[in-house]
Amino acid sequence: MQRAHFTFTGLALTLAVALTGCADDATAPSSPAAAQSEAAAAATPAATSTTEAALIAASIRLRCERRSNRSRISVDASNLVPGTGRFRARVTAAGGTVTSALKRAVAGQDEFDFDSNRNDILAGATAIPATFIRARTGPDVVAKVLNAAGQVVATKGAECVFR
Repeated sequence: MQRAHFTFTGLALTLAVALTGCADDATAPSSPAAAQSEAAAAATPAATSTTEAALIAASIRLRCERRSNRSRISVDASNLVPGTGRFRARVTAAGGTVTSALKRAVAGQDEFDFDSNRNDILAGATAIPATFIRARTGPDVVAKVLNAAGQVVATKGAECVFR
């Protein structure tokens, strides 16, 4: 609401200058078309920042599984802004919170794996304990994708598969 008030105030000020200014005044518009152009510019809302666009557009597909001897989480992010930016995933479950290393997105997409299986960890998954996922009230796992500055760009919770 306050932004709209300032835009309206700016529009009124622009129109006042246009109506009272002289054509040879360097700060006044030299024609009615210029006055309309300035008024339109003053009425246009400010551009959305990259971070705000990322909060709106980014999404997560979250899958998780708990076996008697293993916990496994996959966080697939899409519509990331910037499309080649660096991001990390943070997962929270009954076993605590673990954050992945920064990874560069490809075409606005990034994938993060968390696993307690040694072979998957050696293949690049972020290590988590086998008991990391446990059934609890609410989502069993909550995933967040963060940009390089540490700002959350997407969040999602999920109920996990228990085998």
